[in-house]
Amino acid sequence: MSESIYKVRTKKYLKPIIETQIIGLSRVILGLPIDHVFDRFKTLVQAENTQSSIRQLFKETYRRNGMLKGVFAGFSSQISIQLFKQYYRWPMMILIPKYYKELLPSSWIQNHPALHKGLAGATIALFESLVTCPMERIKCQLMTQYESKSIIKQLWKNEHQFSHFVKNIYTGMEAMILKQVVSWTNYLYWDHKIRYLFKDSPSQALTLQQIGMCSLLTAIPNILFVQPFDVVKTAYQMENNANYKSLTIPQAFVKVYQDKGLKGYYAGWQLRLSQFIVQAALSTPVMDYLERLHGLPNDF
Repeated sequence: MSESIYKVRTKKYLKPIIETQIIGLSRVILGLPIDHVFDRFKTLVQAENTQSSIRQLFKETYRRNGMLKGVFAGFSSQISIQLFKQYYRWPMMILIPKYYKELLPSSWIQNHPALHKGLAGATIALFESLVTCPMERIKCQLMTQYESKSIIKQLWKNEHQFSHFVKNIYTGMEAMILKQVVSWTNYLYWDHKIRYLFKDSPSQALTLQQIGMCSLLTAIPNILFVQPFDVVKTAYQMENNANYKSLTIPQAFVKVYQDKGLKGYYAGWQLRLSQFIVQAALSTPVMDYLERLHGLPNDF
C-alpha cells in the first residue's frame, strides 16, 4: 500500500473515530449522575425479592448507608465502565454498520435491509461483553451488597487461587452476552427505523419534539425484549447469587419465574424505562448528528 493511500484511509477513519469519542464522552458526563441512580435501584429491585416500593427502597438504602455508599453505591465502577465504553462504542455504532453494508453483497442488503445493523449489534455486544464483564460484575456486586465491604475481599472470598478469582469476576458472562446481543440489535434497529420515520430526507436534523418521541418509541421495544435477559444477568452477578451461579441460562430463567413469577422478568421496569428515555434523549441527537456526518443513509 502506497504512503498516500495509507494517509487517505487513516484520515478517513481517524477523524470520525476521534469525533465520536469526544462527543460520546460529553454525553456520558452530562447523563451519568442521573443514569446511575436509575441503574442502581433498577438493579436493587431485580436482586431483592421484596414487595417494597421504589420509594421505600430508596429511603431504606439511604438510612442504612447514606448517600455516597448507599444511593451512589457502585458509582466509581459505573464511571470506569461508561468512560471506557466511549472509546469504542460510538465509533463502532457509526462505522461498523457502514463497514458491513460495504462488505456484504448488495443483494443481501436488498433482501434483508436490517442485516448490517443486526450484525453490527452482535459484533458490538460480543466485544463489549468480553471486555466489560469484570467491571459489570463488580458494579452489580457493589449495588446489591447489604453493607459496604471491600469488593476485592468479597469476590476473592476463600478462593486463594487467581484462576478462581478470574472465574468469579466473569460470573454471568454468558447471560451478559445474550442480554447485550438482544439489547444492541434491538437498539440499533429501532433507533434507526424510528428516527427515519420522522425524516423527509437523510440530511434532515431532528427537532426536540421528534427526539423526545424517538426516545420513547425506542425505549418500549427495548424494555419488552431486553428486560428479562437483564434480570437474569443481575441474578448471576448480584451479591447473593448462590442459587443462580451454577445454573444454566434456561435453568436461571425458570428459577426467576419460580421465585418471582412472570412479573419477576420485568422487575424494575419503571426505572429502566425512565433510564432508557434519559439515555435515548441524550444519545438520539448524537447518533443522528454523527450518522449524518459519517454513517449510513436511510435505505431501510
